[in-house]
Amino acid sequence: MPEWFLYCVSLLSKSWVFMLSPAIFIFYLRKDWLAFRFAVITAAFFLYGTLIFSSLRELDEPYIWRYVVWAFNDLAWMALIAYLGIKDKVYLWQSVLGQLVVIAAPLLQLFRVVDRHLWDLSYSTYMYQTLIPLINIGTVVVCYLPLIYLFIRKRKSAQSL
Repeated sequence: MPEWFLYCVSLLSKSWVFMLSPAIFIFYLRKDWLAFRFAVITAAFFLYGTLIFSSLRELDEPYIWRYVVWAFNDLAWMALIAYLGIKDKVYLWQSVLGQLVVIAAPLLQLFRVVDRHLWDLSYSTYMYQTLIPLINIGTVVVCYLPLIYLFIRKRKSAQSL
């Protein structure tokens, strides 16, 4: 196998992009452009985070800037999704749910910076390692909600006939 292919497979296996690729494909085939945009933008931000992860860890020896960069990444995603929700480029309800799920991530990232460098408490490590994966899972679930809504709507219409 070519090295670039193995690198891409490794990257996708460590990323939430792999989890979002079926949603992106299905929304594209169904021509649900609002859900497609939301899933593609979310996947792009997950991919960006995955791409910069190792180099950011190497460059950030004092463990300060990585949390600031990740908090900024979350805030940039939230701002872009909110803007697109207002402009009717993504579902507004999906944008709001995404905001509610992700709002804890930048707060947790910045709390981690303060905790590691000012307070030196140990419990932020447990909060961080527990909540960040749950936030990521919640974000992926929000990406799939239009598909779940479609299945529920089809089942209800089939039952009413």
